[in-house]
Amino acid sequence: MNKTLAAIAVAVAATSVQAAPTYVGSYQVDAGPYWGSNPPVYSATEAAALLFGGVASDYDISTLGTDALLIDHLGWYSIWGVGGGTKFNEDYSFSTCGGGYNCGSNNSAASAYVRDNATGEQYTNYVFRVDAGNTVPEPATLSVVALGLLGAAAARRRAQR
Repeated sequence: MNKTLAAIAVAVAATSVQAAPTYVGSYQVDAGPYWGSNPPVYSATEAAALLFGGVASDYDISTLGTDALLIDHLGWYSIWGVGGGTKFNEDYSFSTCGGGYNCGSNNSAASAYVRDNATGEQYTNYVFRVDAGNTVPEPATLSVVALGLLGAAAARRRAQR
């Protein structure tokens, strides 16, 4: 009997799915601190944690807008000494001078949150909160669990006779 219940519990755990990411807001790369003050370099997810709270792993980033189905896990970044913005992975950051942005030479740092070359609305990072601890069993799994529990109860009742 206990083996049946353990198998059912394993089936539920294996088929649980992560809740869909929730859109929480956006930020423009150039809304960050002025580069001349040598602010820290931020990945897109680190900037999201700075602005919306929590830690970087709480977030997914997209450059494609507010639709959670279109999350591309990319962010817009400003590169020191390079005009415009560049897309990198959402957790990318780069600095040749100990984590600061103002390293003094072209291509020496990249940050997703700094007032420098990536200016304007076209360099907006869209932020989605991911709750890794919030898993939701699929409806089909719940049905299988219910049938399994009913079968286990019937088997137990039959064994007691």
